[in-house]
Amino acid sequence: MSSEPVIETRGLGKAYAVYRRPEDRLKQILWGHRRRFYEEFWALRDIDLTVGRGETLGIIGRNGSGKSTLLQMICGTLRPSAGDVHARGRVAALLELGSGFNPQFTGRENVALGAAVLGLSATETADRFDEIAAFADIGDFMDQPMKHYSSGMYARLAFSLCAHVDADVLIVDEILAVGDASFQQKCMRYLNRFRTRGTLLFVSHDSGAVVKLCDRALWLEQGEARGLGDAKEMCRRYLAAQAEEIMDEKGGFRLTRTVDRPKPLPAEIPPIQNAGPADSSEVFLFDADGDWPGRNGLLVESAVFHATDGAPLHVASGGEDVELRIVCRSENAIERPVIAFTVRDRLGQVLFADDTFATYRAAPPPIGPNGRFMAKFAFSLPYLANGSYVIEAFLFEGVAGDFVPLDRRQSRQILYVQSRHPSNGLVNVAMRAVSLAATDAMTIHPERGLLQDASLGIALTGRR
Repeated sequence: MSSEPVIETRGLGKAYAVYRRPEDRLKQILWGHRRRFYEEFWALRDIDLTVGRGETLGIIGRNGSGKSTLLQMICGTLRPSAGDVHARGRVAALLELGSGFNPQFTGRENVALGAAVLGLSATETADRFDEIAAFADIGDFMDQPMKHYSSGMYARLAFSLCAHVDADVLIVDEILAVGDASFQQKCMRYLNRFRTRGTLLFVSHDSGAVVKLCDRALWLEQGEARGLGDAKEMCRRYLAAQAEEIMDEKGGFRLTRTVDRPKPLPAEIPPIQNAGPADSSEVFLFDADGDWPGRNGLLVESAVFHATDGAPLHVASGGEDVELRIVCRSENAIERPVIAFTVRDRLGQVLFADDTFATYRAAPPPIGPNGRFMAKFAFSLPYLANGSYVIEAFLFEGVAGDFVPLDRRQSRQILYVQSRHPSNGLVNVAMRAVSLAATDAMTIHPERGLLQDASLGIALTGRR
C-alpha cells in the first residue's frame, strides 16, 4: 500500500431539508431569504478520512447511518453541505441497484453508455465488450431491454462493467447481496485480485467479508464516525454494540456505553445449575417452532452468553468456554420448572439445544411465588461459521410427557461469530493433526493417530 492519498475528506457533511407540510416548500421559495420553513437533517457530519493508494477500506454501520451518502459524495454524484472531498484517479462505483442504467435500453446499449461515463472510448468499449458479456453471463438478455432484468441480472451487468474499466478506485455498496452464490464467489475472487493493484471501498453488513477483504474499517453511527481502525477490531466493536442495542430495549442505543464492561447478575437470583450429563433414557423433547400461548405472570427475562471473566459475550470466534445464563421471573409458584434453549442460524435452523430436565428430572428445585431464578449452561462454544446466531430461551413446567409451556423469549439475544477457522459449512472443525503420506510402505496405527514407515520406523504426523 502506498502512502499517497487517493481519497481525502475533511469535515465532510450532508444535510437535507425536511418540511413538515407540503405548503412549507412554497413558503420557502417565496420568503426563504427572511426565515426558514424547514428543519435540517444531517445524514452525515464531520467525516475526516484519508485512504491511501492500494488500501482496502470497509465501511460498516446500520441502515441509515450514512454509508451510502458518504460514497455518493466521494463519487461526485452528491454535493456535500459542508467540508471537502477529493478523489484522485478513475472511480467506478456500484451503488444503488440499476443506478446509471436506462431501463429502456438493452444491456449492450447500457454497457456502451456506462463505459462512456466512466471514461472509455467507443473503441475501448468494443474491444472489451466480449469480456464484459462473459463475466456478466446473462446470455441472450444482453440484447433485451433492462426493464426485463431481474435484480441479480442488474447486479451481474453492473459489476462486470466496473470490473473492466481499469478503475483506480472501486466502490461497492451492498450490491453483491442480490447475486446468486456462484456470482458472489466470482465477484469476491475479482475483488481479491483488484485489491492488490487498486483502492477499494467496500460496504457490507457481512462482517466476515469485511474482515477478509479490508485493511481498515470506518464505523458510522447516526451520521457520525464512531470508529476507524483495524477491520477486525472495528467489526468486533460494531457487532458487540448491535447486540447491546438489542439487549437495551428500554433505553435504546447509547453511544457512551462501554461495550465490554462486565454486567454482574443480581446476587439474589437462585441458580439452577446444569451440573452435567445424566441418564439419557428419558429425554425432554419439545417443538421450538410450535404455538406458544404463554401465561401471565411468567417471564423469561434474559438469555445471555458470558465469558469466563463474567462479561457478557456478544462476539465470539469459536472454541471459547462460555456460560449461557437464562434468568426467569414468576409471580406464582412453580413446582417442577424446566428451562431450555436453542441456538439458531440466520436461516432459523436449530444448530444445538439443551435443557435442565436431564440434570434435575428426579428432583427439580421448586420456585416460590414472586421469585426470580436462573439456569446456567457451561460448555465450550462450537466452531461455528461466520455469521449471526440467535439464542432462544424457553420455560416449562411438568414431567416427562406432560410439559406445559409457560414462556418463550425469541430473537432478543444475538451472538456474532468471527471464526478463526474458515469453513463453507454450518460449523467449523479445529483440526488437531493432519497427515499426508503414501500408504504403500506405511503402517497405520489408528489408536495412536500415526503413520509409521515400515522400512525406516519413522512416525509421520502433522500438528496444528
